Amino acid sequence: MTSTTQGLLKPAENELPSFAGEPSWLVEYRRKALSVYLGSTPEPNPLYRKYAGLSKFQDSGFGLSPVTAKGSDMPAEFSGMKDDSTFSLQAGHELYADEHVLPEGMVLEDMSAALQTNGERLKAYFSSKGQQPSDDMFVALNNALITGGTFVYVPANTVVEKPVHLVFIDDKPGVAHFHQNIVCVEEGASVQVLSEVLSSRELEAPTLFSEVTDIFAGAGSHVHFSSLENLSSKSVFLSNKRAIAGRDSTVNWVSSYIGSDVTRARSDTLFNGAGASTEDYEILFGNGTQRFDVVTDLHHNVPNTSGRITVRSVLKEKSRSLLRGMIRIGEGGANTSSYLAEHGMLLSKDAKCDAIPGLEILTNGVKATHSASVSQMDEDHLYYLQTRGLSRDEAEKIMVMGFFDPVISRIPTEVVRDKLRFQIEDKWNNVIALKSDRHLDELEFEKYVKDQIRTTENIFEGHYKYR
Repeated sequence: MTSTTQGLLKPAENELPSFAGEPSWLVEYRRKALSVYLGSTPEPNPLYRKYAGLSKFQDSGFGLSPVTAKGSDMPAEFSGMKDDSTFSLQAGHELYADEHVLPEGMVLEDMSAALQTNGERLKAYFSSKGQQPSDDMFVALNNALITGGTFVYVPANTVVEKPVHLVFIDDKPGVAHFHQNIVCVEEGASVQVLSEVLSSRELEAPTLFSEVTDIFAGAGSHVHFSSLENLSSKSVFLSNKRAIAGRDSTVNWVSSYIGSDVTRARSDTLFNGAGASTEDYEILFGNGTQRFDVVTDLHHNVPNTSGRITVRSVLKEKSRSLLRGMIRIGEGGANTSSYLAEHGMLLSKDAKCDAIPGLEILTNGVKATHSASVSQMDEDHLYYLQTRGLSRDEAEKIMVMGFFDPVISRIPTEVVRDKLRFQIEDKWNNVIALKSDRHLDELEFEKYVKDQIRTTENIFEGHYKYR
């Protein structure tokens, strides 16, 4: 179904989309999700309701996107984005995919095709995945209105050498897209996934992009999932990501939120196997009247697990952000080591950042650290840079890059590090570009960043610890 509704945020059952040959279990799943969504509230926790305006957006009569359809030849304007990775690009609802040469047994398909070829496997994943419609209002909405997404399956003991690179280009104003990503990595397997959500230009009407990502990390597996967002300034971005980490598995997250008008993002990891570990790096950069509501959680349910979350936010003009995070260590979470750091830099007296980390510990013998800081840019540092011949704008830009780079430099994938640096600089210059070039003075930048990294070798050092 491809009809348009002016009440997209309160759809009726007869307005739900469907894939070609959609199985009956998914039809029922959509209906139940819709029922949950219509009975939910955006912020169920009374402690945070005063911040609800940060993730509130207007129903502007978004048109519901058609389900994903295979395109023919990739348009020339997007062809330059292709790289040596296993590459797939979607523009609007048209999908342009390489003829992928995949390891034996690996599956990489758009959701529509996966339902035809791996329907029973997907049915099992939908019933057992970490995010159910009852968990979050916009997870429920996404489950009801799925129009696209990707299914990645990596069989046991398979190392995927080339990264899986998924790009979504939002070039249709007034349209809403709902994507589900399911990544299943079996025991001893390894994969890197880079997902980009971009606008090709500044759009004249609002758009909405909602994504729900579930990762199943088997025993001893390694998963690195990077998600970079840079949508038009009129867009709404809704993101929910969750990983279920098995025994001795490693799940690493990288997320950046740079574009859009309203961003509402949740990211968390459930440790269900002893010895599992995760690192989660989140970056926000806002200007104008942008609003960000970002939540990052760790759930330590079993012993001998470790996790680290680092969130850094830079805000200009009248932008605002709410950074929330929680380390939850259950009764079975002995010998846990967990860190949560949320830091904000304000470049305007009208910008505002609220950082609210939390700890919930139900056992002994753990190490848990959390910290938060929000401050203006240091005038002494700016003065020092200006005495070296930089203008104030150039000095502020280098300070921002230096603030972000101790986090970016810890990202193990070089292509992700470079893309983030490009996007941050383009953001500073108020440019929306699908493919950017570096404009920084390399020598000055590298010299400054090396000084910064030397003084921040352990960004958690000195924080209060629970033992």
